[in-house]
Amino acid sequence: MNADQQERTLLKGVFSVRKGKTQLHKWAERQVILCGTCLIVASVKDSLAGKMHILPLVGGKVEEVKRRQHCLMFSSAGSLAQTYFVNFDMLADYQRWHRQASKVVSQTVSLVDLSCYSLETVPEYLFYCQDLTHLNLRHNFMRLQGPGSLLNLPRFSQLKSLNISHNRLGVFPECVCEILTLTELNLSCNNLHSIPVQIGNLQSLQTLSLDGNHLSLLPEELGGLSQLNSLGLSFNNFSHIPPVLERLCAVDKLAMAGNRVENLELSTLVRMVHLRNIDLRLNGLRCIKCETPDPLNHVTQLDLRDNCLDSLDLNSVCNLETLNCQRNQLGTLTLSGFTLRMLLTGSNRLTTVNIYPVPNQLTHMDLSQ
Repeated sequence: MNADQQERTLLKGVFSVRKGKTQLHKWAERQVILCGTCLIVASVKDSLAGKMHILPLVGGKVEEVKRRQHCLMFSSAGSLAQTYFVNFDMLADYQRWHRQASKVVSQTVSLVDLSCYSLETVPEYLFYCQDLTHLNLRHNFMRLQGPGSLLNLPRFSQLKSLNISHNRLGVFPECVCEILTLTELNLSCNNLHSIPVQIGNLQSLQTLSLDGNHLSLLPEELGGLSQLNSLGLSFNNFSHIPPVLERLCAVDKLAMAGNRVENLELSTLVRMVHLRNIDLRLNGLRCIKCETPDPLNHVTQLDLRDNCLDSLDLNSVCNLETLNCQRNQLGTLTLSGFTLRMLLTGSNRLTTVNIYPVPNQLTHMDLSQ
């Protein structure tokens, strides 16, 4: 798109320009545009006919050139910094550009969304933004090695949230475990088969999304993440509930829809007293047993939709408030009624429903089909 038509254009004009700090380049008339956070300099006077040179200004400098009247020096940040000198004809233009460009270089960029851009690398100039806290790289083709690859992400010293889902990585990028400031990490849909023990380094992590991979095990080191309160494990290859969840005391929801848990022993949940909400949809569940006399009194919501259950006895789940078990093959259903509020059991083969005591708090019940 022609830069003249961009909504982010702040200032533009034709001025005398020289590239670089040395005398190798001569002064020449060029169209100069201050657009968004960049200085754009045309390679020829008519910007429509030539190449546009882009100078990112965030974190850079704009300075008065005292030995030349009405002249400003624009510099980008970083080790590969570039410089342009722009000479203005009028004092008013000089002051206007100095004022506006000074605002741009002092900006701090904290949130960057580069999702769905078919990127293989992070643009180099982005690493100059040392105030970056949120980076979204979802749905790209990010490389694991080389300049601008994921290997360089630890250069962001303030990063809190990182989304690199849907990047077909194939392996877990261990370099991410060096970003100790992370509180949120999304690695969903990346064909991951294992999680490295280095995940235990991320002691500030609160949200970890691993949905849509090929995981069947979790490392014990994950249990050391005391601040982790949200863990997404849906649509993986788990055949049982990972034991490490016993140690993740801040996680109150078991999100394991779309795995391969065919048999569930409720006694494994008895030890995970922090779990309130259990989601085991689409697991091919055939049997749920309770071989312990201990009641399962901490679980309040249970989602067992789209499984293969033919009978279900949840009498030991004595504080259950919501049960979803639609689209199974249930013939009999037994529940505790102490706290039951919502019962959704449509599309089964029910002939008997036993609820004791009488569910006086029940507000919604679906026994259709």
